[in-house]
Amino acid sequence: MNWLDSEQRYGVVSRLVHWAMAPLVLLMLASDWWMEALSKGTAMGLHKSTGLLLLGLLAFRLAWRWVNRGRLAPPAHLRRAAWLGHLALYGLLVAIPVTGLLAAWGSGHGVAFFGLPLIPAGAEVEWLEEAFEEGHEVLANLLWLVIGGHLLAVLAHQWLFADRTLQRMT
Repeated sequence: MNWLDSEQRYGVVSRLVHWAMAPLVLLMLASDWWMEALSKGTAMGLHKSTGLLLLGLLAFRLAWRWVNRGRLAPPAHLRRAAWLGHLALYGLLVAIPVTGLLAAWGSGHGVAFFGLPLIPAGAEVEWLEEAFEEGHEVLANLLWLVIGGHLLAVLAHQWLFADRTLQRMT
């Protein structure tokens, strides 16, 4: 069992973080559909906590990616596309929780991480809440498109390039 990535396979840490984040991101994106049906206070608290957890996992993932440099580089003709795709994915995974935090701050409700208060409740700042809530939604919708592109890239690697990328990540 290799902890670090190699040219043949992603390491245990990279795979665990990737596969921990993937269902959480999908859960967060889907929560827009089911949150209205649940108790908004409880559902919103879980949404905020999970978003903060994802932000923390992303920070760890980016630090790990910087430290762990043994991964296989994409072919030269795909390097720019891979870089842009990952930049879009990581950029959105940072921007979405940040805009969510700013919207929560503007709402005056505060933010807790699984019950641990991080941002205390305060006065509502309506323009802040509305602006960042709208941005939060737009970015989340954009993330659906980027995830679709990510999945298409996985399929291209699997079926067109036959480079075993999917097997190296599982």
